[in-house]
Amino acid sequence: YSLLGHIQLRDSLNCSNAEDCIRALERALPLSLEQQSSGQYLIIPKRVDLRFQAIESETQSPLSNLGLKVNREEEIEIQSQNGYFELKQVFLLDSLRFNSPYRQSLFFRADELASSNLLLEFTPEMILLQEVFITDYLTKGIDARVSDHSFLVSMNSLGLLAGETDGDIFNIIKNVPGIHTPSGKPGTLNFRGTTWDQTIIQIDDIPIYHNGHFFGALSPFNPAVIDQIEIQRGTLSANWGGRVGGLINMKSSTAIPEKPAYEVLANTVYGGLQMHLPLMQNKMALLLAGRSNFPGLNSPKLTAFSELNFQGSRLEEIASDINSEDFELGFYDLNAQWLFKPHTKHSISLHLIDIQNRLSARLDEDSQGQQDFRDLDLDNWGMSGRWEYTPSKKLDLQSRWSSSSLRISNKSQGFSSGQRNSFEQYTNTIKDSRFMTSMRYKNSDRSTLRGGYSLMAYDLTFDQQFDADNGPDRRNQEAVVHSLFLSHALQWNSDLSIEWGLHSDFYTPNQNLYLDPRLTLSYRLGNALFLKSSAGRSRQFIQQKLRDDFDDFNDQTQFWFLPDRTTGVLSSVQAMMGALYEKNGWLIDLEYYTRRTNNVTKNSPDPDYDPLQVQSWGVDLLVKKKWNKIEGLMSYSLGKTLTKENQTRPIYFDQRHLINLTLMWHLNRFELAATWGYYSGMPVNIPDFVLENDSPVQQDLLALGDRFDGQHQLDLSATFQFPKEPSAWEGIIGVSFVNFYDNQNVVNIYQNAIPTDNPFREAIRFSPNIQLQFRF
Repeated sequence: YSLLGHIQLRDSLNCSNAEDCIRALERALPLSLEQQSSGQYLIIPKRVDLRFQAIESETQSPLSNLGLKVNREEEIEIQSQNGYFELKQVFLLDSLRFNSPYRQSLFFRADELASSNLLLEFTPEMILLQEVFITDYLTKGIDARVSDHSFLVSMNSLGLLAGETDGDIFNIIKNVPGIHTPSGKPGTLNFRGTTWDQTIIQIDDIPIYHNGHFFGALSPFNPAVIDQIEIQRGTLSANWGGRVGGLINMKSSTAIPEKPAYEVLANTVYGGLQMHLPLMQNKMALLLAGRSNFPGLNSPKLTAFSELNFQGSRLEEIASDINSEDFELGFYDLNAQWLFKPHTKHSISLHLIDIQNRLSARLDEDSQGQQDFRDLDLDNWGMSGRWEYTPSKKLDLQSRWSSSSLRISNKSQGFSSGQRNSFEQYTNTIKDSRFMTSMRYKNSDRSTLRGGYSLMAYDLTFDQQFDADNGPDRRNQEAVVHSLFLSHALQWNSDLSIEWGLHSDFYTPNQNLYLDPRLTLSYRLGNALFLKSSAGRSRQFIQQKLRDDFDDFNDQTQFWFLPDRTTGVLSSVQAMMGALYEKNGWLIDLEYYTRRTNNVTKNSPDPDYDPLQVQSWGVDLLVKKKWNKIEGLMSYSLGKTLTKENQTRPIYFDQRHLINLTLMWHLNRFELAATWGYYSGMPVNIPDFVLENDSPVQQDLLALGDRFDGQHQLDLSATFQFPKEPSAWEGIIGVSFVNFYDNQNVVNIYQNAIPTDNPFREAIRFSPNIQLQFRF
């Protein structure tokens, strides 16, 4: 009925027998009817090949690429060949919608297009700059917003990226130019010269204070839960505060499904299940999801991350034996969301996340009968609530609250002949409570005002214990931050967009008020070229100490602290200017940035050291070209990050040149992505105790020069979707390889005890993975 229900036949249609009626129907409808041996008839839609040209009506210039939406299917991009567009095997009753940026869309039924003069004329349509998005910036589902220079990731339509097939959030984000993971660990994201702890990371208004499962090896956020991610790599919008780096803001779905939806996934590292359940038609829904590693199961990818985490430590000798008798690993994350829309103007939601990590390791007895045990725990949970009220098209109101808790514990103890002879435990607890309220007033299509207030209360506890029989030495810190923001986004004319704002913070421990201005500009030159610029200042209160090495599970200085009257608040000033060009399948994005961060606290045994200044500058370039089903992409980052204390020197993760060459191939149900990356060598940091005392490796390290050799690796991914025909369920199988040819990339020298056989810290080695996913 869905195929023939809207077809009307003339009253004059007349036939004397069944065969005549069938032939008459074939002449009247775009269908063929073939009689089968069983006597039944097979209905075959008639399809045609369409060939046409497309031009802009005012200039009469030809268009080389168009967006095409067939019926209710997802939009695809088509390109002309020798001035003509070709569509193969189109059903005559298909609805076709053609889109071209900044031009009015055209609608046709396929039979109308087949009978026309095969020339489509697109009329220019002026779109306000604040509404302009560069779609498929890196791949399908990653868009760039021109007005504020941010990126939006739609997880439901995300395309394939090299090196991963499971939608790992951190692996997605690190593909944006200017964002990098120098150690090869996904959780150590650096935004233009800032460390990962200087970036706002939150999910449904719940702040996150750790870099993921298994010490940053895997994102702790279930991709099946997340609907959209907002990423800012430069000057933050005025409504964001508390960090001097970038922004990763994740939101779960606000849709209420018509019927239950389920998703099951499994790969060589973990398995997961997600349920999206309607509780009240169009008004209430519940989302539940969870992931967990497989107890007792090891895999090549898990082994690769374990060897990356524990290299240079005493656990290195058993790092490849995960989930054995001597090395047990466990992690999981749980998500729940309750959504209620009692009225079209009101929306209420509650969110819960629980992230757990456990690691227990035992080093067997040595020749002296010594046994050592390590236990590392991470417990993180958070809750949030949100109320949204839209009294009119011009006004939006929001009130939000969140409460989160993180507990990190690192315990080691040793036994000799059954008697404990060593004990050491470090525990850091962070409690974060927030209340936020904001409003948005759109007084016209060209002007929008935003304002709001937030209260953040921190409670940090650091416990240090060296005797199992005595209580810990406890240090406690508390702080409250009152924040206000106000911003005004103005479409000055059809081509210029301006947003200026002010973010203020009152920090109670030092009774200081901080005022930080923000400015963002975008200007359109024609329909293909955009100029952009931004500048602003930001502050950070809760922070970590800067070290000279990458994340070390064994280092108690990974913990967080709050500045007081004797410790300065982090302050950062940054600016950016650039241009973006998009036309005829080409995308070129170029940005120059500079950033200076003051009052950086260093991890140092000297209590009287002066705080550091960290300076960064660089250029990020993206060049992308589409050819029908193939996309080629080149990203290049030129940058420098220096620390300034008694002397100016490169920071330990400074890399001057980062180059990624990517090829993506989309072939119906099969997708392939490959990225080859080259990254210039990092600075050689030789620890002071090596320089001050003779050691077996001293001369070899001194002969290295200023920098290590450059790094390079090849990442591959491929997915296949099934079944072939539309169905009530769908499945995807994917394979991925990180560092496919297993290159040995040196990133630093161990800054603690240096092994004499290999003093170098390396990035991740060859890491394969297979994933299977079902949705129904």
